[in-house]
Amino acid sequence: MFMIMRFIVGFGLGGELPVVTTYVLEASPQRERAKWVVWLQSFWALGSLAAAIISYFVIPVYGWRVGLFIGALPALYAIYLRRTVPETPAFSTIEDKQSLSDKVKQIWSVPYKQTSFVLWTLWFASVFSYYGMFLWMPSLMVMKGFTLIKSFQYVLFMTLIQIPGYFTAAYLVDKWGKKKTLVTFMALSAILSLLFGLSTSTTALLVTGAALSFFNLGAWGATYAYTAEQYPALFRATGTGWATGFGRIAGIIAPYLVGFLLAAKVGFAAIFSVFFIMTMLAVVVVFIWGKEPEGV
Repeated sequence: MFMIMRFIVGFGLGGELPVVTTYVLEASPQRERAKWVVWLQSFWALGSLAAAIISYFVIPVYGWRVGLFIGALPALYAIYLRRTVPETPAFSTIEDKQSLSDKVKQIWSVPYKQTSFVLWTLWFASVFSYYGMFLWMPSLMVMKGFTLIKSFQYVLFMTLIQIPGYFTAAYLVDKWGKKKTLVTFMALSAILSLLFGLSTSTTALLVTGAALSFFNLGAWGATYAYTAEQYPALFRATGTGWATGFGRIAGIIAPYLVGFLLAAKVGFAAIFSVFFIMTMLAVVVVFIWGKEPEGV
């Protein structure tokens, strides 16, 4: 029953993420919409921070059921949104509403197939690296010699670092452009993942882990801003949703792969080299074949 309920939660959240990104982009002033999308993603860090605080202070005293109940309360906000939030002007003005199959065909049509290849590669690598590293982070810290409590304190600290990472990316997408910001943050994230895996001292773990969190989540916000503006309003949500959905396959593979490698006694440096390679692959693909969005 727990697995069934968790599947339903994942199904809903998986559908919500690309839709809310598309909505904010289309409802924002065109000159500032990339920045607004990155700001939107920064609230992911705030939610992660709240979840970490609940895990640290509430669950040990009151149990996991109370923690899940608190986490479910924000979902009631959807009732308010359903009743009050209007459709975006960009979507409302579209007269020819296509079927889902037509929209999927458009994603891989001649004008957009290169764009879709870039985005699907980008999302696969991004989700692979994020879930592979951060879901295992508390356990990895324990294996590095930290106690469980100290590992949660460490992860809490790294979650706080994510917030300025998002805000920095939001500032730079306006100054540098979305592609340049994305490539820069992802390249630095790749390098820092390797340095984190090679770290042996507490200071090195603290510095590289914090920097990794800063650039990885900044790149995450830039990825949403970059993706949503690659498609026209007619199938923007569908294109974004299919790219992120393909990335979720990596979100399934990566945590199991890390567990398998740890069970096989593979070293931390080798494990984080995998994340380095995957992230740099996305950097190369976006740099060579990616297009700077033009506010379509």
